Amino acid sequence: MQDYSRWVLGWIKNLGRSVAFLPAPMMFAGMVIGIGLYYFETNTDISAKITESFPAVMVSSQETARNILGLFIGGLITLVVFTFTQLMNLFNQVANSYSPRLLPFFTGDRSLQFTMGFYLGTIILTLIVLLSIRGNDDGYVPNLSVLICIVLGIASLGIFIYFVTTVSRKIQVDNLIRKIHQLGLDFIDADQAREGYAVKTLPADLGNWYVVPSPIDGFIGTVNFSRLSELAAKYETQFYLSTAKGEYLPKGHPLFQSQRVLKEEEVQKVLSAVAPITQKFDDWYLPTLRLLVEIAMKAMSPGINDPGTALDAIDRIHGMLGHLLGTPIPNHYAAEKGGAVWFTNKDLPAILNDTLSHLRTYCRADVVVSRKLMKMLFQLLSLAQSEPAVEAALREEIQALAEDIGRHITNAHDRATIAREVWAYRAFVAEFPTEMDFLGVAGGE
Repeated sequence: MQDYSRWVLGWIKNLGRSVAFLPAPMMFAGMVIGIGLYYFETNTDISAKITESFPAVMVSSQETARNILGLFIGGLITLVVFTFTQLMNLFNQVANSYSPRLLPFFTGDRSLQFTMGFYLGTIILTLIVLLSIRGNDDGYVPNLSVLICIVLGIASLGIFIYFVTTVSRKIQVDNLIRKIHQLGLDFIDADQAREGYAVKTLPADLGNWYVVPSPIDGFIGTVNFSRLSELAAKYETQFYLSTAKGEYLPKGHPLFQSQRVLKEEEVQKVLSAVAPITQKFDDWYLPTLRLLVEIAMKAMSPGINDPGTALDAIDRIHGMLGHLLGTPIPNHYAAEKGGAVWFTNKDLPAILNDTLSHLRTYCRADVVVSRKLMKMLFQLLSLAQSEPAVEAALREEIQALAEDIGRHITNAHDRATIAREVWAYRAFVAEFPTEMDFLGVAGGE
């Protein structure tokens, strides 16, 4: 059902996240270089010339060369096993402490891939050079190849030190949170940079449009909107995608609607651009926001109880929501010479509800984190005065958080502190309802 470009795009995404993305070609490169060196050494007198020019760094004994190369091979294999084992243990701890969905950030890390690839490529190259040293009467040693293997073996030790330093920095939770936050902002900016997208009112007769069901169970992933727009113009119709990106769609449920009835071959062509996929991708802003929420929730769980991490994650959530606040979320696309394609997107009120309902559940009994959430909501509210729907959603979330605080925080001093802060925040927001006064402190006290 999916066109070739969508399949290639999905394959590239999976490949980029695989830990074998760099090691596989680097291993192949090591094999090619080893074979090339063997051919070069046996067909030229380069080793003899190097021996004459730099006798101090050359190995004259075949046995010594074999011992050196064997030592490097054994050491590098041990280093690979040790590195990979320790990394898996470390990643498992991070996943258990914060989120299992953090693992792709490590397996797709280029420094990890380069380090493993350099080790494995060096091992393969050294093995080929070792096999090329054959015992004979003249005691020939491929000095150039041996020297290259020695240099690469020593470089592997330096790369190991660099790698340990880099990974120890990357697994720090504040660095992870900052990276996820920046990735989310980049996705938002990339969405806004796309041309042809707009916010428009849905057609009034949408309920009468022809419905096409989903052919498989799957997720709405990357949709080829330009292709859909071309098909809409070609078939003299309009399309509406009724399921938001990233959502799961069971087989047989409505996938898209067409303004006019389509023929079977036309339906198949449209499905090639929009058919669900079996794997869920996180290459857009909403999964990164959910990941920050999950980190905050996990940090506040009873088994971990790390409010500092939760506060840091909430700050980054605040930043992403603020970025979305002034960003229109489109529901319409039309290519320059194409037809109209309507689609469903989660609007900001729905995103706010999903985010805050999760955070309230885990954070409502913690005074400091609840104060941080209240401050975030009021600051967002002060920026949302020109967006009535978002403003109403924020007021509802503030009220819901205040009710949770009233039920779960019973200390009078803590309640008074929160109430005073709420009154201070309300000074920046006009016409705020008075139902907040149940916290027990009159305005300004």
